[in-house]
Amino acid sequence: MPKIQIRNDILNLVQLQEELDGILFDYIDTSKKWDLAFEELKQLLDELVTYFKKYVQRKDGRLPESDTYWSLFIDIVSKIIYFKTIAYMNLVKEMTEEQKEQIKKSFHDAANCLPDVQGRNLEFLQELSETYNQLFHEEDEFERYYLDKNNGLKDCIRFFNEFCNQYGKNILN
Repeated sequence: MPKIQIRNDILNLVQLQEELDGILFDYIDTSKKWDLAFEELKQLLDELVTYFKKYVQRKDGRLPESDTYWSLFIDIVSKIIYFKTIAYMNLVKEMTEEQKEQIKKSFHDAANCLPDVQGRNLEFLQELSETYNQLFHEEDEFERYYLDKNNGLKDCIRFFNEFCNQYGKNILN
């Protein structure tokens, strides 16, 4: 059952942010219930992928324009991918090489959905990068790569469209 309201083809981003904040507070910040966090974040991401695919389909394959709505949408997507990956990592006791590669890919997916990392999203990129470096010991390469790349909103929307088309092929989805 969908958690997020959609009216007139517009997803309620305030409600989406509140859902994300609630999951982070209830299952990650206060209680470390990684299984619940993972399931809830997966459900949110499933809904966003479905919503986005239907949106693009209704627009005859045209991607959304760069505007404030889609900027907020893609910021939230990036955070959901990141925190879902964190929850997954805390569920797995001993990671296989395949799981490590999928986790690495998920960190890159989150970063590729993050526009304006030299500006308003710098702090989140630094958090993402710090976690990535702790896991994969590639000091500063991750952050430097995305700072140099500095995706614009159009780049992130394009990437998320590709992500949606591949969704379900990663062991984390």
